[in-house]
Amino acid sequence: MTVVQTLLVFVGIPAGIVLIIFLAVYGKSLARQPNRYRPGKAWDFEPAWYVPHPEVVAGAKPSASSSTTATGGASGEW
Repeated sequence: MTVVQTLLVFVGIPAGIVLIIFLAVYGKSLARQPNRYRPGKAWDFEPAWYVPHPEVVAGAKPSASSSTTATGGASGEW
C-alpha cells in the first residue's frame, strides 16, 4: 500500500462520511434561508390570531387598514 492509498483510506473516507452527515443536517438551510422574523426588523406580515375556535370569538379578524410603525423585539419599541 502506498502513502496516497493509506491517506485516502484513513483520511478521505472519514472526511467523506463527515461531509455527507454535515450536508444531511445543514444542506437544506444552506441552500435557502427561511423567511422568518428577526428582532428589530419591521413586521411586514399579515396579523394572525391563534385561537382554537375563531368562529366563537366575535370580531377575531382585525382590520387590514390598520398600520403600525412599531418594530418590536427587545428594544421595547412597541
